[in-house]
Amino acid sequence: MAIKLIALDLDGTLLNSEKVITPRTMAAIKAAQARGVAVTIATGRMFKGAEVFGQQFGANAPLICCNGGVVQAMGAEQPLFARYLPAAVVRRLLAYCQHAGWYVNWYIGNDIYVDHYDEAFYYAYRTVPDMPFREVGERYPDYTQHVYQCVLRDLSGEVGKKTAVLHAMFPNSLLAQQNTGCSADLTPMGVNKALGLGWLAQSMGLTPAEVMACGDGDNDTAMLAYAGTAVVPANGLPEAQALATCHAPSNDEDGIAQAIEELVLTD
Repeated sequence: MAIKLIALDLDGTLLNSEKVITPRTMAAIKAAQARGVAVTIATGRMFKGAEVFGQQFGANAPLICCNGGVVQAMGAEQPLFARYLPAAVVRRLLAYCQHAGWYVNWYIGNDIYVDHYDEAFYYAYRTVPDMPFREVGERYPDYTQHVYQCVLRDLSGEVGKKTAVLHAMFPNSLLAQQNTGCSADLTPMGVNKALGLGWLAQSMGLTPAEVMACGDGDNDTAMLAYAGTAVVPANGLPEAQALATCHAPSNDEDGIAQAIEELVLTD
């Protein structure tokens, strides 16, 4: 069955190590779109952090953000689909992290909330201008409604230990995923990229067999298992590689471009 929707993870997949979409990858995406294929992003990043890349290639389907907890159209202020962390969980989480001296930010709408901004934690956003940070300090309990996702950040290699503590505190309401070694996304239980991708595909009248998912990380495994075509670049984690129907070269070797050329553009 022909591929009609392509969902692209950002870091480690669509973007190379310089956080750039290469000319070859851009050309492959544009060629697929010219054939009527919808191409979107599926990322752990919040909407504004994804939209800037969607604008670069002209995403022609709503973006899947916050690890599948948000589906939002380009240029829109409100999501089409959303899942939220319980406010009581967010308040307790933020209070614990503040007491422990752990750095955490959280997403509400199109804004990033922090008690204080520290640029050192946001190296991945350096290619995204004008990110909407809101410093709220001790007023954080006033900003715990409709939170899509929290992000625990740590530069000392202790993220895994800290997320284990949080899992024990919130065993039925909090899921830690996309552990990069210096950050981990904290999402509502049951939220993953397959949830958002499945919602989007269904809204477009598509079956999983018509979907191509591309990803490299632990937070990509659910959508790789969901999609009829699962592309994993050579730099992907073993758990992602195990689900691949197509093994592509790395993100620094135009792996996604090659996969699109071979699976979508070859007659």
